[in-house]
Amino acid sequence: MNLPLLGKFSLDRTLAFDRVRSTTAAQFLADVAALAAQLPARAHVLNDCADRYHFMVGFAAAMKRNQVSLLPSSRVEHVWRQLVQDYPDSYVLTDQRDVPAVAEVMFFPPLEAGESVDLATPGFPEAQLAAVAFTSGSTGRPKPVLKYWGSVAREAQAAGTRLTLDPGRAGAIVATVPPQHMYGFLASVLLPLQFGHAVTRERPFYPEDVRIIAESSPVKPALVITPVQLRACVLERTRLPPLSFVLSSAAPLPSAVAREAETLFEAPVLEFYGSTETGAIASRRHRDTDSWRTFDGVRVRSHTQGFLVEADYFREPVVLSDVVEILNAREFRLVGRDSDLVKIGGKRTSLLYLNQQLQELPGVVDGAFLVEEAKDDREPRLTAFVVAPGQSRDVVLAALRTRIDEVFVPRRLWLVASLPRNAAGKLPREQMLKLLETELAREAASGNT
Repeated sequence: MNLPLLGKFSLDRTLAFDRVRSTTAAQFLADVAALAAQLPARAHVLNDCADRYHFMVGFAAAMKRNQVSLLPSSRVEHVWRQLVQDYPDSYVLTDQRDVPAVAEVMFFPPLEAGESVDLATPGFPEAQLAAVAFTSGSTGRPKPVLKYWGSVAREAQAAGTRLTLDPGRAGAIVATVPPQHMYGFLASVLLPLQFGHAVTRERPFYPEDVRIIAESSPVKPALVITPVQLRACVLERTRLPPLSFVLSSAAPLPSAVAREAETLFEAPVLEFYGSTETGAIASRRHRDTDSWRTFDGVRVRSHTQGFLVEADYFREPVVLSDVVEILNAREFRLVGRDSDLVKIGGKRTSLLYLNQQLQELPGVVDGAFLVEEAKDDREPRLTAFVVAPGQSRDVVLAALRTRIDEVFVPRRLWLVASLPRNAAGKLPREQMLKLLETELAREAASGNT
């Protein structure tokens, strides 16, 4: 069975915009046809386009050519070299000049429609392999996850239904997340394609940039953002225009931030739960509940290695290692990830809980715990990194002791300018260990002077 690239909406609907231009769905189809005719004959394409519209055109053109889009978790050169080794019949499609030189590069070209452009919306078999995503690397070396067109299209339909999107009504999405990440791929690529919502070509990062781009939206926009960026908007009291809703994912959203954002922006703040392996599968609104409700057609049940997720559009069930409390087949509470569980002094907690407590302290802009490797069968040691301008280490630790058990208070707490979050807001363990090495070296140097 074929599923269409675009949902049921008029082709004169705006599909992408920035501060100076807008692009219709009809132009999108013409650009897809023009680019598809120029793509080299390869099996895989590493879509590195930063302009979200370029990414969308590149993804659709590759689908037309039956090419599989590779979506790495980062732009680090050694990661790309590994991909090229694993997928030798690949090339890079990009609109950026600082592209790692690891394979044949095609820069996104100027596009001109041919004399007779077929504007019929293309459809693709559900079984067509559309993309290969990769785990974020926060728990080890990235692993490939196959994404078939039927699964990602139906995931988008289920997610859009949960968000009450309507292809018959114009909407807009301002997204701060990259399209190569699974959250960004769903919320800023697939949702616009399936529901006809205009999406910003740019990827704002700072709160003021978010405000400027949101104000340029052709209609009242939704804001797709990460918890760290939402916190920044709240702390800076950013004066955003009216929003239809705020959507957060990619990392846990502290309930205090969600509640304050709802009050400040006068819009529902929603959160998606998912993984690279499953895509988004559930949502919640902190104002109403701390439990997650799965999308229509998605079910959960207990499993010895975590919990099992089944969906009408999955090729097979998926086991996730997160520790959850199953309330029923459609609802669950997240306790933490199996790899995040911490046991010290006969007591147990999770990094998820510890990070939330740390991030909700007054004056803390960002923060995270790190479990150092246990040595000689000793219990693990906790270290914390905190971004808290104007705060002292002692003040932060004193506030933290009022919220967590003394056995989980970090042995070392470092005040830093920023945390090494990637473009999706995640904190890869490798980067956190490098940050620890840097702080230890700085401390040693200071002690030797």
